[in-house]
Amino acid sequence: MQFTQLPLELISIFLSIILLVTIFIKFYQYKRKLVVLKGLNELKEKNRLTSEDIEFIKSNYKDYASSFSRDEQRLKIFYPAFILAAGVLIAFLSFEEAMIHINVIVVAYIFLHINKIHARNFVSFLKELNTDI
Repeated sequence: MQFTQLPLELISIFLSIILLVTIFIKFYQYKRKLVVLKGLNELKEKNRLTSEDIEFIKSNYKDYASSFSRDEQRLKIFYPAFILAAGVLIAFLSFEEAMIHINVIVVAYIFLHINKIHARNFVSFLKELNTDI
């Protein structure tokens, strides 16, 4: 039995690709949810919101507000951890190898930041919809 060892660079690249695919999926979901919010805004302007729509707006506002605060806290925790991990990689690996692995850190940071931005946008949209109901 011969075992071939999988290079660590391939694992880093694979993780980066997975994160990028997840970012695109998040973006697609964001666009779909944005269409729903635009529809609710049109109904609000025409004064045609049902009680179910109002309840949907209020519950989603609470959910996204808590999600936004969690995303902010998560980013505050992971930001120093990402810097530390990048420093360790640069310290113990050659520069070329470190850059390959730092790619995963950068993509993960972008992913977390996109989640925060999406949650903040939904909170602001839902807050606007929630006023004068």
